[in-house]
Amino acid sequence: MRILVTGGAGFLGSHLVDALVARGDEVVVLDDLSRGDKEHINPNATFIQGDVRSFADWEKACDGFNPDVIHHLAAINGTRRFHKEADLVVDVNVNGTRMSLRAAKKFNSTLIFYSSPEAYGEQESMPLNNESTSVFTPAHLHQRHSYGASKHIGELLCQFESRKGLDIRIVRPCNVYGPRLRGDDNGQVVSMMMESNPIEVHGDGLQTRSLTWIHDVIEGLLKVNDKANLSGKAFNLGSNEEISMLDLATKIAKLRGVGVTHGDTNHGDSRRRLPDVSMNKEIEWSARTTLDEGLSQLL
Repeated sequence: MRILVTGGAGFLGSHLVDALVARGDEVVVLDDLSRGDKEHINPNATFIQGDVRSFADWEKACDGFNPDVIHHLAAINGTRRFHKEADLVVDVNVNGTRMSLRAAKKFNSTLIFYSSPEAYGEQESMPLNNESTSVFTPAHLHQRHSYGASKHIGELLCQFESRKGLDIRIVRPCNVYGPRLRGDDNGQVVSMMMESNPIEVHGDGLQTRSLTWIHDVIEGLLKVNDKANLSGKAFNLGSNEEISMLDLATKIAKLRGVGVTHGDTNHGDSRRRLPDVSMNKEIEWSARTTLDEGLSQLL
């Protein structure tokens, strides 16, 4: 297959590119390197530096290549950026997705859109499934939901085009962790806890997440890529092994021999997030790596 991966220099994207190249696919990566690392791009993939908001850059990546499948991962991520850079988050995430749809139509490609559990906002009824309502707090309180709302809009745009005949699949990777994940201020919780000393827990730490090992998720993504007749369907690619952030911090602190401290809560931080994974029966996939196994491999 000929496959285009936007955001292919990032954490999840670079692991996906490695897996695609390893099985013999021809891969082009489109990334602006604002957050990704060029050194993480597989040397057997073709790299195009560009902005997903620019259709000229999409054409640069696709002309003469004509991808069979587009994996659209590129987005502004990092929880603390959602409130501080809401305008950029919405601009890149919404307009980048609009351009991905335009490219899929022009080059007759299947599009796999990468949404997020954040698209559910602060929905309290668990587990989160394809019928769950997205709940967003008033915008004047904070702009944390710029990211989740942008992903919700992305899903709306994708479902609209799917009804008109475009082959679009939606995936929501759920709190994925593993090698190459950034541990800076805009990183994901596991990598931040792996690198900080002491480990800082936001608020009381009783908020829960279901953490998913990177290579499990990659297996699921390949299944979504390959299986026929999935247009308009959405998959929560995650584990249902739930853990509080305090328990996670305590576990990692013990492994690393460091302490735990408590800091301020994050704007709009969901108290609980547990994905419904029943839809994954259709692609014959489930997360198999336990959190203890994953943390051991990561260390």
